[in-house]
This record gives sequence, structure tokens and C-alpha cells, in this order.
Amino acid sequence: MNNPFFVRPGFGELPVGSVTAFAGTLGAPDSAGAATTVTPQDYVTDPVEAWGWMFCDGRTLTACDYPELFAVLGYVYGGSGNQFLIPDYRGFFLRGNGTGTQNDPDIATRKVPPGGQGQSSGVGSTQPFAVETHEHTYNSVPAPAISSSPSTAAGAPSTTTALTTGGPVPSQPVPGQPPPSPVLVSQYETRPINVYVNHIIKFTYGLAPFIR
Repeated sequence: MNNPFFVRPGFGELPVGSVTAFAGTLGAPDSAGAATTVTPQDYVTDPVEAWGWMFCDGRTLTACDYPELFAVLGYVYGGSGNQFLIPDYRGFFLRGNGTGTQNDPDIATRKVPPGGQGQSSGVGSTQPFAVETHEHTYNSVPAPAISSSPSTAAGAPSTTTALTTGGPVPSQPVPGQPPPSPVLVSQYETRPINVYVNHIIKFTYGLAPFIR
């Protein structure tokens, strides 16, 4: 960008628009409650903004104040006129754009960010939770050798249902081994073991010193 007020990037320097994980605390702790509107008083991001980085919280910026970042993002994440939005990565896992590789077989389920002007198959698009279709093998109950009452197998009721609690465990413990730990289950999502981080985006290369 040909602008006398901004520093020219050095060779190999991360470009404006780069996103990285930050291990420091920036936002208010997450909760299990309903999502709330974030206000500037909830947290302070000045420590990273002083070095040209910004918390990816979906805030609205003015293009004339952040021309370098606007040149990269445009209105992909929303906005119009002199205002644009940065990405909101809070609570999201990030996934690389397939760029024609067909590594995302469910690409048709992707959507542009609310208010965004990007493409559903492009950067910034989101995808809802899903569990891949799968099967489980199990040992069926053998037919009783003697007759039993209707809806039972060898006298055991077969119509009783119950929610899984604590997760499945092997039916037979391994000799000499401690009892197996329950497998955690969730009714809300399928997820790997994870750790919270804050995603930050680079918005400038810095300001050039004024020469009198």
C-alpha cells in the first residue's frame, strides 16, 4: 500500500490479515449462558493492539482508520460504506480453505458470515456441528430357549429405554488392569480434547515516524 503514514513491510514479515493464537487473557471468561453483546468495558485489548494486533471478536471498524486491514478483508465479514467487520473466531475451531481439493465433502453446508459479502465456499464461511454417519457392532441377545411373555427376552423387559450417562465402558474388565474410565459424552457437540486460546489478527505494519 502506497501510504506515507505507514511502515513498509519487511521481507518475510507476517502480512496484515494474518491470524494467530494468543495465550494471554483478552476477553471475559466464557460461560454456558446465552451469548451476550460485548461492550468495550468487558475487557481490554490494548496490550496487543499496541503491537499491531487485534482480538478477533467481530467488531466494526472504520475503513479510513484501518486502511491496511480493510484492503485485505473488505466486506467479507460484513459492513458497508466506510465500515467493515473483522472475523469473530470466539469459540470456533479454524479449518483451512479447501481451494478445490474436495477435502471438505460437506462444503454445501457452509454459509457466509451474517451480513458478510464473501462466498459460502470461501474464507470466512462457517459450518454447523455434525457427526459422521457411522455404525456400531454389538452382540445380539440370543433367542430364548423357552417361551417368554410378549416384549421380553428370557424374562428381561426389552422395551425399557434410558439416556446414556457417563459414557460407554467395556462390559468385561481386563484382568490385572484398573477399571476403565467412562467415555465422556455431550448432547451438544462432537469434539477432540482442546484448550482455549484467543485468536488475534494483524491490522497494521506500524506507523512511520514523522519527519520535520
